[in-house]
Amino acid sequence: MPLGHIPGVRSLALTDLRRGVGLLEQELATLLGVSSWLVNHYENAKEPSFELLVAWGGRMGYTEEQVEWTVFGLSQMKRAAPGPGSLVEPAPALMHRVRAVAGRAARAFFEILDRSLTRVARDWLVRKARREAEKLWAELERTPPDLRRAVVLASRRFHTWALAERLAYASAKAAADRADRALELAQLSLLVAELCPGDAASLSALRGFSRGYLGNARRVANQILRAGEDFDRALAEWQAGSPAMRQVLPAWHLKDLEGSLRRDQRRFPEALARLAEAQAAAPPEAIARIMVNRAAVFEYMWDPQGAIEVLQEAIPLAAAGRRDEPRLPWSIHMNLGVNLCHLARYDEAERLLPTIQQLFGYPRRELDEIRVVWLRGRIWAGLGRVADAREAFDRARQAYEKHNLALNYAVVTLERALLDLQAGRHDEVKALAREMQWIFEAAGLQPEALAALDLFREAAEQERASRELAEQMVRYLYRVQYDPELKFEAVEPGRAGSNGLGEPGSV
Repeated sequence: MPLGHIPGVRSLALTDLRRGVGLLEQELATLLGVSSWLVNHYENAKEPSFELLVAWGGRMGYTEEQVEWTVFGLSQMKRAAPGPGSLVEPAPALMHRVRAVAGRAARAFFEILDRSLTRVARDWLVRKARREAEKLWAELERTPPDLRRAVVLASRRFHTWALAERLAYASAKAAADRADRALELAQLSLLVAELCPGDAASLSALRGFSRGYLGNARRVANQILRAGEDFDRALAEWQAGSPAMRQVLPAWHLKDLEGSLRRDQRRFPEALARLAEAQAAAPPEAIARIMVNRAAVFEYMWDPQGAIEVLQEAIPLAAAGRRDEPRLPWSIHMNLGVNLCHLARYDEAERLLPTIQQLFGYPRRELDEIRVVWLRGRIWAGLGRVADAREAFDRARQAYEKHNLALNYAVVTLERALLDLQAGRHDEVKALAREMQWIFEAAGLQPEALAALDLFREAAEQERASRELAEQMVRYLYRVQYDPELKFEAVEPGRAGSNGLGEPGSV
């Protein structure tokens, strides 16, 4: 029997519990398999036992604790007021105040304890779900990619919110190297989110989260229009989602991804705003990487100084994220060197080279190694070490031709041509221009860029190519990758830098 019970309260409790689930007496009797007379009898004549009340309450969906709380609350409501006249007991007015204070304190303590224990229980469930998702992802990772969708469809074990989250993170990681793999994993994440059981509001937030990563994968695959459509829908689903789910899934991830998309859409103020919001909400280990994204926005805006300032600020923060992203410190220093070269600050860039080499971990990516070679070539060209620069540029050219990276190849070839133009070696400039023939047949170069390169090739054949033309061409090719409609004539002449200002793909 609950503490402080007052006779008659269990009858009131039975009526309150019945009405709480919207049942009439006859409907409760049908649910319990008893007569409506018995239900009426216990509500209005004879008080049911506490055990019977708990049993009937359970059939209505209540826990024993909820039944006991109902009885306790009604007991306090019907509790007799203190009588007057005692020589030692507080007066009735004071007792009313005491009970009011005690009631408020008890309710406040209950709410605090309830919130605290709920948070502990939720955190435990979230950690458990994420541990299980790691095991499920390990299974899928071992499964051939063309069979993963069938495996997910066939087994409900894979229909969990935590696996959808884990697949989204795997997609983002794959985006650094393989756009096709990133897209496959993002689509799988969204499939899991759509198959996952749960309430509509929670599932809306989950789908919005997964769809945001699908938009990111499309962005990496240069499907900018579809990426924007996916992301707009993702944000709508996310905003319609439950606050609880939006607390579990890190909202700053979506802001970070949106910042990258708005950058590629050339909506730069929005990109910087979203990345600032992501940085404010992100954990310490993620801040440096978000700052690298911010620096990339400044590069797209052709503001090397702005990029340098952000990257320098990110350097001391990069160590916090090094466990999960070991390339991050190297990437920050590498991009810093690139932007210093944009501003012809070659001495400062050269001082970074030992650090860049020291931070270059294993296993090394071939294209990252070529980026370092290219950076050295640019620095040495700027410092007048022509023979070393020519050798570095030739190594980079060979690698980019091997990987069919036409724009990179075009820029480094023009940087090499600058060295030959300075030395008056027009025959070699002609040869370089002819060697660029393959890029006119390669996919991916914008028409404006091809037109500009054709102009340089024609000038080289007629020995009209000049150092100024090559400088402007390099600067233009760097910028046109971020602004495909930019015309070559729009690039202003006379900008600082003697060996060209660009390295496509530096971010």
